[in-house]
Amino acid sequence: MGLAICTVTWNDAANLQRFFEALGKLQGPAFRLIVVDNASTDGTVQSLREHAGAAGFPVEVIALDGNTGFAGGLNRALESAFGYDPKPEWVLSLNADAWPAADYAERLIERARRFTSEERPVGAVTGRLVRAEGRPEPGWRVSAPAASQSERPSAGGRMSGRRTDSRSGRRTDTFTGGGVIDACGMALTRSWRHVDRGSDQADHGQYGVTERVFGGTGAATLFLSAALQDVAIDGRVLDEDFHSYREDAELCFRLQERGWQALYEPRARAVHRRVNLARRRRDMSPEVNFHSLKNRYLLQYYHRTLADLPRTLLATAMRELGIVAYVLLRERSSLAAYGWLWRHRRRLRERRRAIRSRRLVPARATAGWFGRAALPADPDRPRILMLGSRGIPANYSGYETMIEALAPRLAERGWRVTVYCRSHYVDRRLSSHRGVELVVLPTLRTKYGDTPVHTLLSCLHATLFARGARAALVVNGANALFLPLLWPRRIRTGLHVDGIEKRRAKWGWPGRLVYAVSERLACLLPGVTVTDAKVIAAHYRARYRRDSTMIRYGVEPEPLPGHPILEELGLEPRRYFLYVSRFEPENNPHRVVAAYRRVGGDLPLVMVGDAPYASDFIAGMKRSADPRVRFPGTVFGEGYRGLLSSALATVHATEVGGTHPALVEAMGYGNCVLVNDEPANRETAGDAGVYFEVEDQASLVAAFEFARADRTRARDRGKRAARRAAAEYNWDLVTDQYEQLFRRLAKR
Repeated sequence: MGLAICTVTWNDAANLQRFFEALGKLQGPAFRLIVVDNASTDGTVQSLREHAGAAGFPVEVIALDGNTGFAGGLNRALESAFGYDPKPEWVLSLNADAWPAADYAERLIERARRFTSEERPVGAVTGRLVRAEGRPEPGWRVSAPAASQSERPSAGGRMSGRRTDSRSGRRTDTFTGGGVIDACGMALTRSWRHVDRGSDQADHGQYGVTERVFGGTGAATLFLSAALQDVAIDGRVLDEDFHSYREDAELCFRLQERGWQALYEPRARAVHRRVNLARRRRDMSPEVNFHSLKNRYLLQYYHRTLADLPRTLLATAMRELGIVAYVLLRERSSLAAYGWLWRHRRRLRERRRAIRSRRLVPARATAGWFGRAALPADPDRPRILMLGSRGIPANYSGYETMIEALAPRLAERGWRVTVYCRSHYVDRRLSSHRGVELVVLPTLRTKYGDTPVHTLLSCLHATLFARGARAALVVNGANALFLPLLWPRRIRTGLHVDGIEKRRAKWGWPGRLVYAVSERLACLLPGVTVTDAKVIAAHYRARYRRDSTMIRYGVEPEPLPGHPILEELGLEPRRYFLYVSRFEPENNPHRVVAAYRRVGGDLPLVMVGDAPYASDFIAGMKRSADPRVRFPGTVFGEGYRGLLSSALATVHATEVGGTHPALVEAMGYGNCVLVNDEPANRETAGDAGVYFEVEDQASLVAAFEFARADRTRARDRGKRAARRAAAEYNWDLVTDQYEQLFRRLAKR
């Protein structure tokens, strides 16, 4: 068995049905469940044995005669786990009243292996826990449970769909937030409190980055068996004097003092029920409050050092005065804690000596956690900047969509990512998105000033304030001129040049001149020139003798058939054509609209898009449009996915640029793609495309008729397109390539 799941129960009979249902779906290594019951009186033991007999995995039930608390129960479970031969590599501390997603343990193990090193060995990994009241909300696909003996929850999260992991091919639930956060790792305050990060906050997707944290709650934390055995004292992992409160924090102190790191992994999700909250202290039993007060002093007695005094002395003194006053005036039953500490002072002194004699790291290293929520998962990975786009969340075009897909994936892998955004596209109040830091700056809202002014301000901001940044991805070749502004910070740049911008019809002679100069500068100023298509790479090699790094675009299909947008636009599934692009001359929306007048039948053509500074061009196109043509404007998010999921075919009439995102996305969703026969488009679509010459109206009409006349053949072409997209355009593989790029840039 690679994994031992250790659970302590006390009157948990009501939770066991869901607990075992969840464990039955748990993915990852083979595991054994070891349950220690603390003398329950509600039939928990009998229920455990009934469920164990029907479970599809080994279950060991240990019934104790008395309540030894969470610490004593977990020690008994660990003793049993380490008694097996071979010993499990991992131990998951897990309560009976919570429900992690199916891939919870698998993701935690993957994170531990990815970020462990000889200098920073990972001994514990915890996930993202949200509260639940009773059963989780509809949409959660429950698969594995979690909790801590001293805790139980209140309001759930929700899953938004399913995602395929490109490496394993496994379908996993994706989580969009919602509800209330229970814990995103453990942190230490300056007043010597240990708190669950994010607890009681509305879940908006914050805490979205893999980070190093002080520790994790005993509710659902994965431990390396070797780490637990290393910190054990007299063969016991947890201190049984703590009984059932703060015992997980004390364990985390010993792990840190022995040099073991703890990680927080946001993609490992769980719903957690929690009863004992600080605001409910008056409703707790005197016994729980007694242990809470006693254990606060034990924690400080064992682990307080002179090194933490500068950070904690004032805040701790003020809090201690408040605690003493509260106990004297409102909670006199807890006064017994002071008597207990005095009576056991000699034994506690011996344990304190044993703990301190085993410390391997300087006291100042542990003291640094007070008042600090988290540290980068991999300190050797510098901050990455992304400049030149309109920003995320994506609501414009290809560059924004690329950064929306790329930046959060890099953040999930432990990179610190900052994206610069334009204030008229992204809310100024938004400081983060899916684990990515956002910097929102103003710009000039003019055709020729929008991009250069914003990039200028972004580079100045980065030079002055972007501490720790060593690499940047700058998009749009016109921004090459501003790259030297990043040199004082020693920030190496990769410039993504997209297509051959000087050929775009939307630019007048000043714009074409700027892009012609920028094309030359793109070969001189950046550390790396990035292209997304072979034809663009060949252009730079032939004209400027400049080799580029070619990284393709990606797609991650999330079909939404039958989305309400179809009803809003009066559409029927597989009975409409779809065009998606900016309404600019080189993308030929006017030619598509004009040709559609000659296409037979009654199928609608949905023209999704818009463009700033092109109102006259767009108005003229709409005036000449056939009544079957519909203009919903720009559509993003679920509405866009809904349209892609149900189209009969999509038409792509672009003639300038590299890999066009709309074409890749249409292929990924299994659409029959009607494609302008241009080198970059043919490179993208390959043998899956139905090609036409955009300037030959008859050729374009014939492509429409191909899909309209034989829909079975059109669907076969769509399946071919989907297979090509899955093989060639995968965001996880694209992210791998960008990681290699950033490592190269940062080392130079």
